[in-house]
Amino acid sequence: MPAGSVVLGAPASRFLSLSDGIFPGPRPMNTLTKRAITAVVLAVVVLAALLVLPSPTATVLIACLLMIGCWEWGGFFAAATLVRVLYVLAALVLLALWTASWPAAVAPATVMELALLWWLLAAVWLYAREIRYSKPLAAIAGYLCLLPAWIALTVILAAERGAWLLVWLMAIVAAADIGAYFSGKALGRNQLAPLLSPGKTIEGLAGGLLAAALAAAGGAAMLGLDWLPFALFGPLLAALSVVGDLTVSAFKRNAGLKDTGRLLPGHGGIMDRIDSLVAAAPGFALILAYLGVLTL
Repeated sequence: MPAGSVVLGAPASRFLSLSDGIFPGPRPMNTLTKRAITAVVLAVVVLAALLVLPSPTATVLIACLLMIGCWEWGGFFAAATLVRVLYVLAALVLLALWTASWPAAVAPATVMELALLWWLLAAVWLYAREIRYSKPLAAIAGYLCLLPAWIALTVILAAERGAWLLVWLMAIVAAADIGAYFSGKALGRNQLAPLLSPGKTIEGLAGGLLAAALAAAGGAAMLGLDWLPFALFGPLLAALSVVGDLTVSAFKRNAGLKDTGRLLPGHGGIMDRIDSLVAAAPGFALILAYLGVLTL
């Protein structure tokens, strides 16, 4: 036995093993806790950016988030680093061309209408095809999902009380997500899209639609608008947000990915958080225009 060694008897050994249970070491943070912390931090950052920063700066921030989304979308068609860089640069060029030519070339209303048509077709496409998409199709779909969303968010932000309108949109999308989660957990029996997202249920969808209607009505009342039309349109935004979520899920499964990235602890990538928002944004812009809140 080496000099200076101490031998513990059985009582002392038992005491140490008991003390391990009484004074446990730090436990690893579970996924739900990570998700909650990340969601709170992200919400604070986004709210501060929208409500504190000047509108042009907030617009640039939105563009940066969506360009990160473009980068992550490259994983859906197994793009190498150089291809991803070119994919993002091409998206920036397209947005710059639209910004420079607007409104002479394509009016925002036309872009929103085409985007809404795309999401309606995507809803049918998700159920009509197997989860097997070619790389060129995945690349084109990324632009169809993300570029109209940037235009919609930019146009909304530029409107009177635009920052609050965006906060309202995010609240509706979040309410739909939370309502679907809890109602699905409590009442869910029938799967909504078993191949794409086995955890989603029809009962959860119903709860999400109701929660979105309440959030839309509540936001309208807070902004001094007639709450009833927005309560009726709220479920439409919730339905679009679900299509966005399922569309990204379909491309992730097609590419064999669990998450779009690892930027956000507990959530995955930026696309894992904004998939619902990018689908709902064009519809929200059209609804605001239809009800006279926004001019497109």
